[in-house]
Amino acid sequence: MIESSVMERFWNIVHYFAYRAVYKLYLASNKFSLIFYIYKLPFCKKHFIKKGYDPVEKVNEAFKRPDIGLSTIFAGGLMYGLPMIFFFGLHCFYIAFVAKPKNFESFLIIFISYSIISFLFSYILLFHKDKYLKYFREFDKKPRKWKLKWAWISFGVILLPFVVLASSFAAMTK
Repeated sequence: MIESSVMERFWNIVHYFAYRAVYKLYLASNKFSLIFYIYKLPFCKKHFIKKGYDPVEKVNEAFKRPDIGLSTIFAGGLMYGLPMIFFFGLHCFYIAFVAKPKNFESFLIIFISYSIISFLFSYILLFHKDKYLKYFREFDKKPRKWKLKWAWISFGVILLPFVVLASSFAAMTK
């Protein structure tokens, strides 16, 4: 088990399940992908068999790799954005109920500030010295019951900032 702060561990759990969700969505989308239908055509399969190359396997590998895979990149982008979306939603509630923004420039400065804070937060907890890779290896070994519990908690944590943002926009329109 990795020695860490509670927040670091929690944020890595959410990142792990975001990564797994992106990968599973990718696998589910394969059923509808035109490229995979083309690959299944007999002349394409023969061509790749001659080359000793399976493009489906290579693309799946490009998505699955936890170090530089596309699922990791998408999940990392989500993790960078979640705190910013949450703080921006809270700020929009502040605008709706307390004080209107003075001008667009001040609003933009606030947005950029939240973005920087969000980036630093996620970078320090997840990506500094590739901490997330150590956590991914640890979480892969966890039992199914633990994974199911934390998958639902992670889903809620990922959904919360979007709900806050949407409801703050609704509050601003009233």
